[in-house]
Amino acid sequence: MKIFIGEHTGKIDVKGRVPLPSQLKRQAGEGEENARFVLKESIYKQCLELHPMDSWQAMMSQLMKKINPFDKKQNAFLTNFSRGTSEITLDSMNRLLIPKKLSDFAGLQKDVVFLGVGGIIEVWDKAVYEASQMSQEDFEQLAGNIFGDDFKLFE
Repeated sequence: MKIFIGEHTGKIDVKGRVPLPSQLKRQAGEGEENARFVLKESIYKQCLELHPMDSWQAMMSQLMKKINPFDKKQNAFLTNFSRGTSEITLDSMNRLLIPKKLSDFAGLQKDVVFLGVGGIIEVWDKAVYEASQMSQEDFEQLAGNIFGDDFKLFE
């Protein structure tokens, strides 16, 4: 699985295109297959998630093993999870064309932020991104809860 690193800025044009920052493009890898992504609404945040196609397919394969398509609630979850997804391919100038519906969901204006978060790239409107930052105190408390006393980084 690819792991994306970094916070990068960009500008979306009037046609809804935004260049994928070169560092993230490099992290995605070379070749035609690495220029294909799935773009979707985030479940918990007002941003978009850009998934490399191979990671998306692996995640969906795992999800399908957990879902009973004949269970009404699980089937509804799968529908809602997949709602608004779009296959995105980088153009010859390494730009992403963001569909209007997804752009509207994330409130994308002119300035955008790309954030590498594990195996995905989050795409944020810059103002929404800045407003979403948690307080230092809340962050420290959550970090303590997650890492705990027994966390060993280099084992």
